[in-house]
Amino acid sequence: MRNQIKIIFSLLVAAIPLFGNGQDVTARVAGLENDSTYMSLLKKEQQLRQTEDSIVQTINATRQLFTSDIPENEKEQHATKILQLEKELFEVRNQQGVTSNEISVIEQDFVLKGLNGTSGNNTATNEPTVKPAAKQVANLIYNTYFKENLSDEDYKALCRSQELEKVPIDLLSRYTSTYRTIDSLAVIYDTTNNKQIAETCYIQIDSLKRCNQIIDDSLAQAWNYIYDNKTFAYNYLLDKMGKTEILKDFDTRFQENRQVVASVADSVVSSTVYRYPLDKRLLLDYEKSLSSILGYTAAQDSIAKQAAAFEKLNYNLRKIDPQERIFIEYGNIERSSPAKYNASNPIPEMELYKQGTVYRIRLGSFLQKQPVSLFKGVSPLCYEENDEGRFIYYAGAFKEASEAESAYEQLKKMGFRKPEIVVWEDGLYRMIGVPNAEGEETSDEPAETLYRVEIAGQGENLSASIKELTDKSAPGKELTRTVKEDGTHLYSVGNFTSKEEADALCNAINEIVQGSATVLTIEN
Repeated sequence: MRNQIKIIFSLLVAAIPLFGNGQDVTARVAGLENDSTYMSLLKKEQQLRQTEDSIVQTINATRQLFTSDIPENEKEQHATKILQLEKELFEVRNQQGVTSNEISVIEQDFVLKGLNGTSGNNTATNEPTVKPAAKQVANLIYNTYFKENLSDEDYKALCRSQELEKVPIDLLSRYTSTYRTIDSLAVIYDTTNNKQIAETCYIQIDSLKRCNQIIDDSLAQAWNYIYDNKTFAYNYLLDKMGKTEILKDFDTRFQENRQVVASVADSVVSSTVYRYPLDKRLLLDYEKSLSSILGYTAAQDSIAKQAAAFEKLNYNLRKIDPQERIFIEYGNIERSSPAKYNASNPIPEMELYKQGTVYRIRLGSFLQKQPVSLFKGVSPLCYEENDEGRFIYYAGAFKEASEAESAYEQLKKMGFRKPEIVVWEDGLYRMIGVPNAEGEETSDEPAETLYRVEIAGQGENLSASIKELTDKSAPGKELTRTVKEDGTHLYSVGNFTSKEEADALCNAINEIVQGSATVLTIEN
């Protein structure tokens, strides 16, 4: 029995009692007023609730500004603030969960001692937490009839169920609060044009959904325990009284509730959450019938007030499933001097987009990473390392095939020998090839090996003698300069299709400055 109660109490992951601002707290369970640790935890919980309310008010005000007609840069500022506030709110609610769990452990032990007759002056071994009074009491199950007409075990289960009635309320409070946060983040996610803000929102939405799924599972376990034990006891007593018509009516309504829940299962975020007020109203009608039959007027009045509170309660919460947005960074071909990329700003690795279409120009496949000087000051560039360990370089990023074809022609004029158009459609790669004069497409041109001459140790300016030599020996070849990671400068001349030509220039340069030039083989 102790393990069963521990399981149920562990479901209360985030109790949020409704205390007044700045007022003294009141024990939730009679008999714990003098427990200093318990009362201190209640005060801490009250303070956390006040902090939560303050943050929520600020979020709501900022959300109104975000959705108003304001410039995009101001929207981003408000969106960033909302994200930060939601993070703070999440931390506060986590603290609430820890605190309320500590509270529930104390309450659990107190209830267990009461059930076992070790709390206060209660020395009977099978007494419920609250003894049935000789006179009528407002809480139906604590009237004498239930103690006298149920077995000890069934009556204990009924009392435990009553003690746990606050658990679903607390869980639902946490669930709906988290749901509102998800809804708020979804609005920002769907409307912002800022990639970083959108990605942060999407991650937080996914995390909060997992939190709510845990709460949903806890709610299902807690409420099923309460509902099953109460309906079992009430059905037993009504059957014992011979009230078959009432039992048939309740069974019919139970089946109707299940049909309603099944009909909305695909549209609501949680069938468990949606089902709770339906079951609760049915359970209250059970108790209303029993209190009327037994003449417990005090209980009737109490149940009527509860029924009024639950009459219009509805958790028809729509599903929130924002479609993942892909922020493809398109970019036309540009050429600049000095080049955009260098040792401190290397060519980035290609981002593969899971959705959408992006065309690029494939510049070549290499056995190792290439110096930025090879790419003639062109940007934007990116690379990927394939399964064979080769480095493939791409230029540009285009939405339409016609844009890619224009870029292809532009790169050919710049001296790139083998550009090819490729495309990714929803993450799937396809090579289009090289448009020819007839408008057809070809690819798979034979591979070739190119060569470059690299010159080191020349400082910021190439010596006049070497410059004169390269102009004479390699007319029309591009001469570029890059800064290496160690801060030194590296000059490149090329490309050469003949290794003999590259070797000749290299040897001539080394005659001027011994060991300064080397030939780089580019396997393309």
